[in-house]
Amino acid sequence: MSKGIILCVDDDSTVLNALRTLIGKIFGNDHLVEIAESASEALEIIEDHHKRGLQLSVVISDYIMPWMRGDELLIKLHEMYPAAIKIMLTGQSDLEGVKKAINDANLYRFIEKPFNNADLILTIRSALRAFHHEAQLNAEIAALKQQLEQKDGELAQLRGPAAA
Repeated sequence: MSKGIILCVDDDSTVLNALRTLIGKIFGNDHLVEIAESASEALEIIEDHHKRGLQLSVVISDYIMPWMRGDELLIKLHEMYPAAIKIMLTGQSDLEGVKKAINDANLYRFIEKPFNNADLILTIRSALRAFHHEAQLNAEIAALKQQLEQKDGELAQLRGPAAA
């Protein structure tokens, strides 16, 4: 299995560097930890890695950013990569963007700033488990569908041309 991507998006470079250090220390052996200072940079990074066959596992985005808010970015990423787990960081008390992300981007969780490191790590760990569990279930479903198609073909052969 190739490394999945954990993407952190925040226009505050101090927060971004703290996220990269914290997340890289815990998850860096098994996942590629990327950072972006804007939604457009995040989309470029993900597109580049997607072309290389790497999969977006988790995206952690700030809510308030210039040009494109975090909820808008998460909705766009959800349309492109629905299996990716989305987490929003927010220092704002306005929950409208969080509600929008929950409804339109399948938001996994929102975490208020300043965030607790242990809580963030537990959230990411749980998100990765959910991501890998869903991928495993989808693979099992695909295998079962293939077996069903094979059995349907065998049954059609046993029935012969008269059944058609």
